[in-house]
Order: sequence, then C-alpha cells, then structure tokens
Amino acid sequence: MSTTSSELLSIMSLRLSMLRSGVTRPLPVVAAETELLVERLSALAADEEIRIVCTDDPLFAQYIRSSTGEVLAEIRLPNEA
Repeated sequence: MSTTSSELLSIMSLRLSMLRSGVTRPLPVVAAETELLVERLSALAADEEIRIVCTDDPLFAQYIRSSTGEVLAEIRLPNEA
C-alpha cells in the first residue's frame, strides 16, 4: 500500500500526540519508531509517495520512500509481544 508523506504525517502525528499524552501506551519500540517516522516525514515534500509494507503475525511495518527506497522507520515485534 502507499500514501503521500503528508497523509501519513497527519496520521502518525495524531498517534504520537496520543502516545505523549498517555492515551495510548505502545511498546517502547513502537513509540521510538513513531517518533522517528514523524521526524523524518516532517522533512519530506508533502506529495512524496511513501510505500508501507506490513504483516500482522508477527507485527511488522516498514515505511519506505518510493523515490529512493530509503527506509524511514521499521517496527518489528516478536510473536510473543
């Protein structure tokens, strides 16, 4: 699946604000990667295409700049998490 950096930034910024205010309490690896992703997305052009690769079991999500192949953030959890 893919989206633009501005659309993904909007979603992830909301998640980050929920995390910071204590509304959600994700695992530390998820919190850290969310912060990193928001920071990196903020530096991109609003219309840049971001490809998202994800699976559910175990949870894996990778956010990739389509134009360069750069991985902006990656969340990987073991089956037991």
